[in-house]
Amino acid sequence: MSTTNHQDKIPYRNEQAKRGFFEHLRGAKGFTEESVNDYADAIGQWQMFSVNEDFATFDKSKAMTFRDWLARRVTKTAEGKLKAATQYHYLRRVKEFFVWLAGQPEYGQRMVKGDADFLRLSKKDMQIVLAGTTRKMPTLEEVQKVIESIEPTSEIGMRDRALISFALITGCRISAIISLKMKSFDKANHRIYQNPADGVRTKNSKPIVTTFFPIGWDEPRQHFLDWYEYLEGKGFTPDDPIFPATSSEISVKKAYSKDSISRAFWSVSSSARKIFEKRCENAGVKYYHPHAYRHLVVNLMSKMRLTEEEKRAISLTLGHANVGTTFGTYGYGSMDVERAVDIVRELRDFQKSDGNVEIPDEVRAYLKRLIDGK
Repeated sequence: MSTTNHQDKIPYRNEQAKRGFFEHLRGAKGFTEESVNDYADAIGQWQMFSVNEDFATFDKSKAMTFRDWLARRVTKTAEGKLKAATQYHYLRRVKEFFVWLAGQPEYGQRMVKGDADFLRLSKKDMQIVLAGTTRKMPTLEEVQKVIESIEPTSEIGMRDRALISFALITGCRISAIISLKMKSFDKANHRIYQNPADGVRTKNSKPIVTTFFPIGWDEPRQHFLDWYEYLEGKGFTPDDPIFPATSSEISVKKAYSKDSISRAFWSVSSSARKIFEKRCENAGVKYYHPHAYRHLVVNLMSKMRLTEEEKRAISLTLGHANVGTTFGTYGYGSMDVERAVDIVRELRDFQKSDGNVEIPDEVRAYLKRLIDGK
């Protein structure tokens, strides 16, 4: 009888543990709901494998068996199995969960934290993952083709053209873009305030201030400004979205229209990603995930003749704490984010037609004095 009662409590105890972990991710880690869902998916894989066994029974033997189970698991993809990169992300997230769980009072005496170290790929599979981390991205010419193919004859056309243009010239993450409010953009100074306090969904809820990057093509900047001014003329308030959902996407039966926008935010970024996919298909261009536009911005910037301070400025406006994350180098000092935005904006004034930047020595010296506070 007691065994039956114990078994009946397992599902509840497991769900309680997951809720505690998700609260930890949201609160202590500052993860977005999208990231929390990724962890929920990974833990769901473990529960599928273990047939909802008590989390407290986790050990190194089950960790290795789970790793092998993921490698053998049949999927409906063209490969018929999970990619090594997918297995890696499942394993690292499940590992983080069990490491956290082993530190909880009710689990600590029954679990060995070190057993979670066995949730790892083999060296061979890890090499495959690392080899596959080279970022694929569109060329500037491909993005130009996509943007120029969009006819701004409806609100949706105007919005889509502005959306893709904005991704190109700011390098903002798609989750942040779709949660930007009208007040997030300073039209006078061309600053974009990605402020989590205003509901903007940034990575790890980090405040980021950015601006338009000088990519050697001014039309995308103007497309966005035209769209923003159109919304102002339409009476959009400071708390309305810059990139609102389509009317047909929010079940407003009286205002159903595939050509008109609503005043609602997209609830998930998948709807915005479909716009990129659709517009690429219409232009006859290979589809790239919106995040690839972020890598394109860095690629374009890296071809410029930049000082270390300018690299640091670009890194900060992309939301990177370390220049190494952006350019693969280290050792650049701290800089105020407002000054970083100013430097990026001033780069545009010295841009040549060939896409390179030649900044006079006296201007470099002036910028350096401002940065150093002298």
